[in-house]
Amino acid sequence: MKGLLFFLRLTFVIITASTFYQIAVATLNAPPFALINILSIILGAFLAVLVIWIEIEYANRFIVSLFTMLFGLLIGFVASHLFLQAFFLIPHIRILRQIFARTQAEQITDALQVGITFFFCYLIVVLLAKTRNRFKLLIPFVELNKETIERYLILDSSVIIDGRILTICETNILPGIFTIPKFVLNELQLLADSGDRKKRGRGRRGIDTLGELQKKANIKIYFDTEMFSHIKNVDDKLLALCQKLNGVLVTNDYNLKKIAELQNIEVINLNAVANALRPPVLPGDAMQIQIIKAGEEPDQGIGYLDDGTVVIVQNAITYLEQTVEVLVTNVLQTNMGRMVFAKISGQVPEKHP
Repeated sequence: MKGLLFFLRLTFVIITASTFYQIAVATLNAPPFALINILSIILGAFLAVLVIWIEIEYANRFIVSLFTMLFGLLIGFVASHLFLQAFFLIPHIRILRQIFARTQAEQITDALQVGITFFFCYLIVVLLAKTRNRFKLLIPFVELNKETIERYLILDSSVIIDGRILTICETNILPGIFTIPKFVLNELQLLADSGDRKKRGRGRRGIDTLGELQKKANIKIYFDTEMFSHIKNVDDKLLALCQKLNGVLVTNDYNLKKIAELQNIEVINLNAVANALRPPVLPGDAMQIQIIKAGEEPDQGIGYLDDGTVVIVQNAITYLEQTVEVLVTNVLQTNMGRMVFAKISGQVPEKHP
């Protein structure tokens, strides 16, 4: 496929350069190897290369819109031609053409042809553009079938570093094209090269996550090269990219999620997804918890469920680094996650605000 595309692009450059040369020879009457003719060849080749660069850079991003426009124009030209052929066969129109002088009749005919052609082209392109999310055209059999257009899922650094995206993408609950912005890659590289040990570890973990993501055969990844140099903040660049691609922001950043929602950008918060998929914990449930560390309040002990949920156990400081049976007394769901309050089995629970 790459070889075929290279051949087609090379042929396009040669034909375009040749066309400009032929036009220059025909219009300027200069000798075949005159400087102006050579410059016309260079100009034609440059324009062809520019078109190829635009095609490589933007075609994948706007392939549906491009096809819709081209196909709409084709149908519009054909429909307008057929309509005009029938229109000028109407007896009353033929009589009107005989009433006016020949020059006036030709001017009116040309104006009608241009106007009706543009009207049909506009109408067909608009109709196809407005219905492309529900229907698609299959060639060579022109059938109307329901279509699901893949979304651009734009990942920020928090999601990449988190690593859970590797597990989630295998479930196919996030269908779409995973989009990695270049400025996010630069951010991960800066973290990986940082002198701070924790930042360096986070950066390397994010780069490793992207490497694993690329290895998955069923995942479509798109690396966007737009840097938005006029925007300094990375979060603002993410929002600008989402608006440009009409994409979905995938993040763990709660504040970024709120800002995106204010700008009518669709957001998927992996923390919210993870919380929704966690098994329910209800007051009165018994469980085994290892007390890992002391809590903020006196005599509190802190443990964790397998999914990372924090469990605050009252009067458990004496059981530090021990596994004990606790009873759930209260569960609080916050925007940042879930907190479980518990007591050692057999103790009287304390009230929590």
